[in-house]
Amino acid sequence: MTYKIELDSDYRKNLSVFLIKDVQNAAEIKEMVVKGTLDCCVIKPTLIIHPFQIAVAANKAVISKMQDKMTTKTLHTEILYNLSTSRNITQSLMKFGVGESDKNMLVGVIEESGEDRTDNVLSHFKGIISPIEELPKFSDTALIKKTYKIKDSELAVSTLTDSVVTRIATRDFTSV
Repeated sequence: MTYKIELDSDYRKNLSVFLIKDVQNAAEIKEMVVKGTLDCCVIKPTLIIHPFQIAVAANKAVISKMQDKMTTKTLHTEILYNLSTSRNITQSLMKFGVGESDKNMLVGVIEESGEDRTDNVLSHFKGIISPIEELPKFSDTALIKKTYKIKDSELAVSTLTDSVVTRIATRDFTSV
């Protein structure tokens, strides 16, 4: 039902990712996230091929926060920024963050090890919590390949997930 992974063990943080479909209150959710009253990251599923993609971006965000080197103002916007190949913050947030009329979304919750706030976060969503295994139904492979500039020749020797994750992990060292 969910994707849960331990992030960098030095910082004792966990990430849980949920797929929620048929969301009826996207505008309200977006407003709460922007105001900081809903402690989660809300992501468009069309640009996510696998939850590990979010885990890599979240891990980079946690490390940046702990080292006081974030590019954006919040941990959640830092995740969206890290998902993007762009160094433009506004463009990254618009591309990966949900819009007011989006019906499907991924919700990422970062917690201290042993903490469990997911029920509280999820209670704000008026939608159907779906198994994360259904994510491929919402992913737009062509758009993902275009966004991350992945050619078919690369996919002959790598998976799409590996190619995307590599770009996220190395963005600070390369330009795509």
